[in-house]
Amino acid sequence: MSSSIAVSAQGPEHAPQAEQLAKKLGLPRAQPGRHYELLLHCCDTGLELVDKREKKQKRTVRVDFAKGQAAHRRRQQKKEMLVRAVGITEGMPPAVIDATGGLGRDSFILATSGCRVQTFEQVPLIGALLEDGLQRARLHPETKKIAERITLIQEDARITLQRMQRTGQKTDVVYLDPMFPKRQKSALVKKELQLLHILAKKDTQPDRLFLAALQAARLRVVVKRPVKSSTLTELPPSHSITGKTIRFDVYMI
Repeated sequence: MSSSIAVSAQGPEHAPQAEQLAKKLGLPRAQPGRHYELLLHCCDTGLELVDKREKKQKRTVRVDFAKGQAAHRRRQQKKEMLVRAVGITEGMPPAVIDATGGLGRDSFILATSGCRVQTFEQVPLIGALLEDGLQRARLHPETKKIAERITLIQEDARITLQRMQRTGQKTDVVYLDPMFPKRQKSALVKKELQLLHILAKKDTQPDRLFLAALQAARLRVVVKRPVKSSTLTELPPSHSITGKTIRFDVYMI
């Protein structure tokens, strides 16, 4: 990971967490007077990633399932296209593998709908942000039971999916959200997505993940795509659920 990323602490009481994270992620502790492009900052409100590349506009990303957009989506979850795409019916929530967890927004919607979700994230720094958000969600009365339905696994999902194929194991649904292509106008891209592009490893063979998902799913594979993008592979979906900016391609097994 780049030396322009460091771990910082708000105060002495956050220093032990910062030391532990720095060691776990192989990152340096932030030194006074030195400029870093990105800071993984331990503070009173949790763990946050601070983008300091632009002096005029400091951007911060953190995972908070109890407030903001995540809370709004939680309350409106029955209207979510993702819920329809995964095939969630009342009283019969499927078991789901979210193979590309990111910051966990979609995993949390699935868990809100009653699904047991195994969420995979292979980028350690993104995984640390998500783990922190889940830990705080388990302490909040409104999100505790939802967060307890999510199991975070910090590794490449293909390792588990391929092992399932060898042993004959299945899950009901595998969900894939491949990294959206960068748009030409950066102002249109959410700050979270911009930072994910910086941190995440570019997957040059998404078809391998898709094929592994097909082998591991009992009911369906769901792939999230920009609405005007081509399908992830040449295999046509069974059907698609389309919105204004995104669509979900559904592959029935």
